[in-house]
Amino acid sequence: MRVKNLILILGVIVAYLGIIGYVRMSNDRTIEKRYYQVWREDYIKNQSESEQYVNAAGKNKPPFALSEAQGYGMLLAVKAGQKHLGSQTDFQKLDNYYLRHRLSNSNLMSWRQENKKGSLQDNPVSASDGDMMIAQALLEADKVWPGHGYKAQALKLISDIKKLESNRSAKIITVGNWANKKSHFYNVMRTSDVMPQAFEEFYQATGDHSWIEIKSQMLTYLQQLSSQYKTGLVPDFTWISKQKQASPAKANDVATKDDGNYSANACRVPMLLAASNDKEANNIVKKMLRFFKQKEEISSGFTLSGKPLYPYESASFSAPIFVAASKYQNEGYGTLVEHEKYIFSRPLPANNYYDATLIVLAALNTNELTGLEK
Repeated sequence: MRVKNLILILGVIVAYLGIIGYVRMSNDRTIEKRYYQVWREDYIKNQSESEQYVNAAGKNKPPFALSEAQGYGMLLAVKAGQKHLGSQTDFQKLDNYYLRHRLSNSNLMSWRQENKKGSLQDNPVSASDGDMMIAQALLEADKVWPGHGYKAQALKLISDIKKLESNRSAKIITVGNWANKKSHFYNVMRTSDVMPQAFEEFYQATGDHSWIEIKSQMLTYLQQLSSQYKTGLVPDFTWISKQKQASPAKANDVATKDDGNYSANACRVPMLLAASNDKEANNIVKKMLRFFKQKEEISSGFTLSGKPLYPYESASFSAPIFVAASKYQNEGYGTLVEHEKYIFSRPLPANNYYDATLIVLAALNTNELTGLEK
C-alpha cells in the first residue's frame, strides 16, 4: 500500500512539474510573439512587393535604412523562424533588400540608405557590424530553411568582410571598407565588432583558421581594455598600436564625444561576449557584470572609471546586460536579471529603433520572461 501511495504521489509531482513547465513555456512564447509582432509593425517597411527593410527612423519621420538595422532584422527573423513565430518569406524579403543594396562589385551592404527625391539611395561605403550580422543571419537561415542558397550568399559575404573590412596586421575587423590602409582609421577597432560567436561560425562555415586568429586577437585587445579599469568597462572605440596594444579613443576621435566611453556601441558588448562559450570572452563579460551588479541603476553610458554619463536608464544598455546576466544567473547574477527585467514592463518604443530592437533580441534570446504581465 505504501509503495502504491508513493508511486501515486510521485506521479502527481511529475504531472504538476510538467504543467508548470508547459505554462512557463507557453507564457514565454506569448511574450516573444507579442514583442516580435509589435516590432515588425513599427519598424518593417515594404520597399517593394518582394523587399522589406528595417526603418531605423521609427514612425512619423522620413525613413532611412542601415546595414546594422538590416542585420538585426535578419537575425530576428531567423530567431523567430526557429521558434515558429515568423516565416521564411519574412526573412527572404529582408534578404532581397540586402541583395539589392550591396556595394558595386562587392557583397558588402551600403551602410545607409536615405530617402532622396522619393527613393532610398545608397551611401557608397560599408559598416562591418552590419555585414557581420547579415552573414551570421544567412548562415543560421540555411539551417532553419535549407535549400535557398543562404550559405552560398554568406560565404561570399564572409570572404569580402575578410578582404575589404579587416586589418590583417593588427588582426582586427575594421569599422568599414572605407577604413583601409590609406585611412587614418585603419587601426581603429569598434569594441562591438568583437563578435566571438560570429567568428567561430565563420570558421566553421569556411574552414579558414584566420577567423579563429581574429577572434583571439580581438578578445586580447578587449582584455587589455578591460584590465585598465576596475569596472571592466570598454570604450566604444579603441586605437591599436603597431605593438598591438589597445588604448581607448578620445572624445570625437571617430564618431561622437563618447568615443572613449562605455556608450552606444560598447553597450552591446555584454550580449556579444555572452553568446560565446570562449573562456576569455566569459571572463571579460563577468567582470563587467560584477560592476553592473553593484549599481542601483544602469545609466545610459559610463566613463570607463564608472561615472554615469546621463541621469536616466536606456533599454539599449539594459537589454544586453539582461541577456548576459541571464546566462550567468546561477553564478550570482540573478538579482541583476530581475533588476533589468524592467525593459519588458513598458510598451515597446515606436520611435527608437535601437532600444526596441535590442529589447526584442533579448526577448528571443533568453528564457527568463516568466512572471511578466502580458
